[in-house]
Amino acid sequence: MMAELPELGVPSAATQTLPDFGTAAPADRMVTVDVDGSDPKKARETALEALMDGASSILFWVHRTNDVATLTRGIDSSIAPLHLVGDLDPEAVAAQLQAQSLGLLNLDPIEHKARSGQWFTGSWVDDLARLRRADVVLPQAMGAVVSNACFAAAQGAVAQLAWGLASLEAMNPAPGRPVGLVLQATDDYFETAAMAQAARLLWTRNPLWIVGRVAGSPSEDAADLVDRGLQAQAFALGGCRDLWIQPLNDSPQAARWARHQALVLYYESGLFRHDYPLRGSYLIDEWTAQLAEAARSQVAAWDARGGLVQLLDHNLDPWT
Repeated sequence: MMAELPELGVPSAATQTLPDFGTAAPADRMVTVDVDGSDPKKARETALEALMDGASSILFWVHRTNDVATLTRGIDSSIAPLHLVGDLDPEAVAAQLQAQSLGLLNLDPIEHKARSGQWFTGSWVDDLARLRRADVVLPQAMGAVVSNACFAAAQGAVAQLAWGLASLEAMNPAPGRPVGLVLQATDDYFETAAMAQAARLLWTRNPLWIVGRVAGSPSEDAADLVDRGLQAQAFALGGCRDLWIQPLNDSPQAARWARHQALVLYYESGLFRHDYPLRGSYLIDEWTAQLAEAARSQVAAWDARGGLVQLLDHNLDPWT
């Protein structure tokens, strides 16, 4: 979506009220590195090395629930948040975590159904019941409801926001719990910043933990490194808590570059001495409002057809 705005935004009145982006911008900003947990001991070593070289949060792709203890050994998850992704049993995961653990347990059944054609447990009702159990047993600072809205990235910023809003409404997180939202950067710098701000307009019921993902095709081109840095900056300015920058390629050097890009943005640039430094820009604020309204309209269209969950449950294409 491209906003119908002049190149330079202008005020519509002598005095304007700044938009309310919900809860305050995150006080702690995280540099996230994802690690494949198929070999738990090797994955833990990789995670610890990343934490020693600038990462401050780890996303583990967990293949077996019982691997969580091995994966997380030696990581103080009350300081370095852990995001655990997989078809996992909440009670067993909770038993292997510290009581003060921070992070997200990513069991997103809606994205899983859309991607694989199957619910985790065989039905939406049972998947939702598992989320309710996670709400009860997980450490209080860990989110039990996550929307992988980046699944809809190919459809654009509005689609990601609508997917996230519809998913979170369907999963109905417990009051006070952190809620995870994974967004992927678009090709437009200002749209990416506005998308992150719009997410905070759309969901104010819970503390919103936005993970901003920056990714692309494997590359050896330094220009692509600059491009990912700019996308990450746009996400950070829009109010993401975590920056998840995918390395340009599989080399150790590319992994270090990705971590160090996020470190510079969050801790060395001086951009984040104030909450929402873009707030008050007529262009960004108008774009934010337009994205949020378009997302609400898309969710309303899905609701008129029975809702996003029902469409997926009947194997219907939500985009047609």
